[in-house]
Amino acid sequence: MSQSLVQLGLPPEAKGRHQWRSLAERARLGFKDPPFTPEFPPGSDAAAAPEPSRRDFLTLLSASMAMAALEGCLKDKPEQVVPYTVRPEGVTPSDTLHYATAMTIGGFASGLVATSREGRPTKLEGNPDHPASRGGTGVYEQASLLQLYDPHRAKAIRRGARAESWVKFLGDVRALGVRLDAGAGASLRFLVEPDASPLHASLRARLLKRFPKAKFYAHDPLSRDAIYEGTRLALGEPLEPRPDLAKANVVVSLDADFLSPLPANRAGLLAFTARRDPARAMSRLYAVESAPTVTGMFADHRQRLRSSDVADFALALAQKLGLAFAPRAPLSPAADKLAAAIAKDLRGNRGAAVVIAGERQPAAVHALAVALNEAIGAVGDCLEYGIPLLSDVRSGPAALRELSAELRAGAVDTLVVTAWNPAYSAPGDLELASAFTRAENLVYTGLYEDETSRGASWFVPRAHWLESWGDARSFDGTATLVQPLIEPLYGGFTDAQVYAAFLGEGDKSAHDLVQDAWRASRPDVAAKWDAAVQSGAIASGAAALIAGPSSGEAIAEAIRALPAPLAPGELELGFHPGASTLDGRFANNAWLQELPDPVAKSAWGNPAWVSPATARALGVDTNDVVTLTYAGRTVTTPVLVLPGHADGVVSVHLGYGRQSGEHVARDVGFDAYKLRTADAPWFGGGVLVGRTGRRQVIPLTQEHWSMEGRDPAVDVSLKEFEAHGKERLDERRGPLPSLYPQWEKPGHQWGMAIDLAKCIGCNACTIACVAENNIPVVGPEDVIKGRVMHWIRIDRYFDEGPSGSVDEPQAITQPMACVHCENAPCEYVCPVEATVHSDEGLNEMVYNRCVGTRYCSNNCPYKVRRFNWFNFHKDVSSTERLVYNPDVTVRARGVMEKCTYCVQRIEHARIDARNRGGTIVDGGVVTACEQACPSKAIVFGDLSDRGSRVSVQHASERRYDVLHELNTRPRTVYLARVRNPNPELA
Repeated sequence: MSQSLVQLGLPPEAKGRHQWRSLAERARLGFKDPPFTPEFPPGSDAAAAPEPSRRDFLTLLSASMAMAALEGCLKDKPEQVVPYTVRPEGVTPSDTLHYATAMTIGGFASGLVATSREGRPTKLEGNPDHPASRGGTGVYEQASLLQLYDPHRAKAIRRGARAESWVKFLGDVRALGVRLDAGAGASLRFLVEPDASPLHASLRARLLKRFPKAKFYAHDPLSRDAIYEGTRLALGEPLEPRPDLAKANVVVSLDADFLSPLPANRAGLLAFTARRDPARAMSRLYAVESAPTVTGMFADHRQRLRSSDVADFALALAQKLGLAFAPRAPLSPAADKLAAAIAKDLRGNRGAAVVIAGERQPAAVHALAVALNEAIGAVGDCLEYGIPLLSDVRSGPAALRELSAELRAGAVDTLVVTAWNPAYSAPGDLELASAFTRAENLVYTGLYEDETSRGASWFVPRAHWLESWGDARSFDGTATLVQPLIEPLYGGFTDAQVYAAFLGEGDKSAHDLVQDAWRASRPDVAAKWDAAVQSGAIASGAAALIAGPSSGEAIAEAIRALPAPLAPGELELGFHPGASTLDGRFANNAWLQELPDPVAKSAWGNPAWVSPATARALGVDTNDVVTLTYAGRTVTTPVLVLPGHADGVVSVHLGYGRQSGEHVARDVGFDAYKLRTADAPWFGGGVLVGRTGRRQVIPLTQEHWSMEGRDPAVDVSLKEFEAHGKERLDERRGPLPSLYPQWEKPGHQWGMAIDLAKCIGCNACTIACVAENNIPVVGPEDVIKGRVMHWIRIDRYFDEGPSGSVDEPQAITQPMACVHCENAPCEYVCPVEATVHSDEGLNEMVYNRCVGTRYCSNNCPYKVRRFNWFNFHKDVSSTERLVYNPDVTVRARGVMEKCTYCVQRIEHARIDARNRGGTIVDGGVVTACEQACPSKAIVFGDLSDRGSRVSVQHASERRYDVLHELNTRPRTVYLARVRNPNPELA
């Protein structure tokens, strides 16, 4: 690959992501010691192998040279990657190149631009030219870079416990294919992830042509099955609802976290937050949910209900809209009042309102949502239905149950698994790991040696997506060609190459496979290949249609099939994706493990959430360890008491409690999949909670959540803002009277504005800052001690809200970093002038002057300075060091760190402007947090340019300064959040 200038060997044995300094302290806090995990299963030949000698090293070296020569024979031409921004040929040392590519999450693509330095990717950003991404990203895309350089990734193809080569694997598959041909593939099964890749669809069709009796099953722990089954029940075929939130005046969320910045939500998120400006017609959001989410915290009205009660709320709403449905059980007075107000609001906004049901709700609720949207005239105006883009509309437990039955019946001889770790992520009652042992040949490809790889006959390490050629589609149907930025560090292979091996084409590169597929299906794209790769987006929108009237009888039948409402006093168990781990595939990512949950602010684990009332009833409090018993299985976990959580519910999060070769993830939290059942994958009644009498400290980054009447995060209603909110904010902005003159400074004057009316608290800015500024991970022990190093924190405040009860709070989030005060309290007290003010308004840190007095932190009223008590970069492996941004100093122990407004980006823009013979234009400097923000809540720029976006924001009538009374004159200001509550509910 022409641009892959860094050729890397295997790193030495990693010591683990953290240096655990005190085993006694870990035991006291309740953490388990991370045991050493070998590369191969215990008891294998590889595990018992002696330490390699010099002779072994020379033998391996000669073998590696021979394999390199063989690889050169297999490749008839070098693979070219195409820069997103066109530069002259060649690479200038220290210069950056940008490449368009894409990452797939949940089957849908997120269009990205990857920054490369001397052949190694160092940063990921959203592709502004991609219609689905629109320049935004989420936490998973930003943190995926760390997984590229993860030394714990699988490094060798193996057959059983013995390391083998790709050539040997192809030979075995070729012989296996001949044997399978005899029965037309009747004993061949594939277990894949649902995706929208045209390449995978093409290979799948070819595989079924060769093996017509083979079957494909799909597995996604966060399956969208309920959506497709609900639309099938109501409309006769599985369809994908696509709301247009830019046109919706009223949005009703039925347990739908549609503002979480996943690829399927990103365009809708941006459209929705654009309607939250009081300067234009504001939309209104109602949310009904059990556990608080970023969507629920953002809502104008939020009703906390058990997940099993959401169906009855939807039925009550349908009844009040005049549909022939009625709730099975009466609602509480508050919920019934809310349903009546929503129904009136929906009728008043006919054609400009939409109801969205979440993936966690059963198919009956999705079918009912179809009827509700028909009743309010949403279809055709702000809602359309499309043919699903995913390769499988059945990827939930039902598909796994069928596969498990076939395995146990002996009908499967060969099973090829490319789905992520199904032995771990399948519902516990299916016992899929034991079913896998019934297959004589189990071929598995994965990024890590995990729970599924243990029983594999053949294990093939998967290439990271930044090492892979491929393709993908976004939620709106836009296709993207995925191009690599670096040769596979550990010799991994793509899923497409594994599929091609069963077609006798395993000697083809991934590049040739994807190019051949597009040449066959879209010759116009193949003819302009380089241009298609460079742009990162190929127009091929999803087919939309206006669905016909729904079937009321089919919906009624689905509602009658719902489980009976829970008995009084019966506790519900709810399952949720992990905010940091998703379904568990990101569990070995230390950046994400240390990223606090956007709601609970917990890190390094998944405590069980309960409401204050439920905690009182159970006699437990935060940090108390309990047992959860459900469906005959028991787990142990600490409890976190969370205001705003529904009563009578215990919420747990997926993706933790790993017991595999992923060293960072090992023994962090508990495995909630053990409690999950195929019949009730998202929630069910009957969980038993038992007290153990033990305590385990939960790593929290924020323990105090009340504003104590000071309102650092201003949150007002639209009516209040129009009446007297502007005058109230006048007192919190601008310079205070002073005897000292205020000078206008020449040159650039940098500043920032953060719009709380758009901020959803998703943490994308925090993780982008970590990646950009080489911020270290400290581990759970130091998080407990308050030593987390994030330069941006997202404060989450709970207010008593209209109900006046702390159990029914209103929440608001506020990003907080160094605000670069003009009158900076930190600068006055530093004895060595390590913190100084630049002539462009930046509060700067001179690291080689800092002696660690920490006076500046003590004097900072915003508490945004971080002291690195230890050399957290000391034990980082040589491979992981490649993730560092070379423009930013890697700090040693004993200095103060904080936000710098990405001064390195300012300097790059200055150099580029000087080379062009011009000046820095508005938008010429984009900070990492601003660039990553999926809702465009952050604006940075030059305050001396009165027409710049940031100057306009600073002059906004919603602008205010945090702690204005201290006269620090911050350069980072905030725009107050304005809610749009229903006047009938105020």
